[in-house]
Amino acid sequence: MKLPKLSFQKNQNLKHLYAMRLFRELVNKLVMFFLPIYFFNLHLPFWDQINWALNQRGQDPLSTLQIGIFNIAILHLLSRLVAFISAIWVAQRTIKLGTKHAFVMGHILYALFVIFLFLSQGNPYWIFLAVMIDGLQINYFWNSYHYSLSRNSNHHKMGSNLGIINFLLNLVTMISPALGGLVIAVLGYGNLFLMGLLLIGVGLIFTILLDNVKVRDKISWEEFASWMSEPGFRRLGLTFAGRYFNDGMLNLWPLYIFILLGTSAKVGLLYSFSLLMAMGISYFVGAIIDKRQSRKPFMMSASILSFFWIIRSFVVGFWSIVVVNTLDRVASSFHWLFFDRVWMVRGKGREGLSYFTYRQMISSVAAIVFWSLVFFLFYFFGNAWTSLFVIAAVGVLLTLLVKEHQDPKF
Repeated sequence: MKLPKLSFQKNQNLKHLYAMRLFRELVNKLVMFFLPIYFFNLHLPFWDQINWALNQRGQDPLSTLQIGIFNIAILHLLSRLVAFISAIWVAQRTIKLGTKHAFVMGHILYALFVIFLFLSQGNPYWIFLAVMIDGLQINYFWNSYHYSLSRNSNHHKMGSNLGIINFLLNLVTMISPALGGLVIAVLGYGNLFLMGLLLIGVGLIFTILLDNVKVRDKISWEEFASWMSEPGFRRLGLTFAGRYFNDGMLNLWPLYIFILLGTSAKVGLLYSFSLLMAMGISYFVGAIIDKRQSRKPFMMSASILSFFWIIRSFVVGFWSIVVVNTLDRVASSFHWLFFDRVWMVRGKGREGLSYFTYRQMISSVAAIVFWSLVFFLFYFFGNAWTSLFVIAAVGVLLTLLVKEHQDPKF
């Protein structure tokens, strides 16, 4: 069988976007990959006071698992609440000052986020300021990134451009978790955070090389409400919510493996091993999607991913996790590339920044719902992994509602 030729756009801005995204993903997978484990193990003194009060009332104290999960849920919830509230304001500043300003601010705030993570080792309450800054930088970076990628990509090359990005990201992702796990085991979280800070600085160099694009758009709470009143956009919003349910559970998956295997080094090694096969799939599948836009493989990959979320409840050993993780990454390489291509194409046009800003706001609402569910499920049931796997499976199926063109009938 003849392999498809990968053909993607090579303009200067896209090259700088690729490089900037690559270094950001290096930080994400080197540092942020282990963040749920760090949050889980973070000792916030007020939990001791809460447990003391529960004991005084004759009630069972919160378990170590519950406290760790509550840390993760509360911190993510706070971050996404800030992201939702600040989205319109950040977009208006981007319109006024340009995309380069947004990228520079995104990197500066990301660096501050990592600095306060570092400081939280000495005083855990710094973590609350850290996640609030993270919520702000989400809007500065990601909305401008998706807008710039969509603006610089030809409609018929969108899949190929996303394909090469995913290939490079998988290359980074294959190396980073194993390296990050080793750094934590040998040098500790502090040195990992310092490495992340250095890499953010390198990414900032490529940000400065980008053109400063002045956006002509009008973004407001009134317009957001108007868009949400349209059935077609609400349908699309459900797909964004479904994507976050999947991604939110992916954030918890390293913690689940950590609880099963016991060490960060093993978690990183496992992830690096399972991503090797996914790299080749990402490299070629983008060009195939551009040429053959059939939904059947997309629907099949969604079914496979949903099935894998369900069977994760029965995964307990190292090699069974490797098998599930590897097969899941292979299916993900196609499914999310197809999904990303469709919703990215819908963002091309004069209201592109509005589209990506409102998408991020919907994702933030979905995140608030997801982490609230995580909190209450673990509070009432003590151990709720199976329920969360089902939520993630449903989230994947919701992404099947995505369409390249809005259908007024829905």
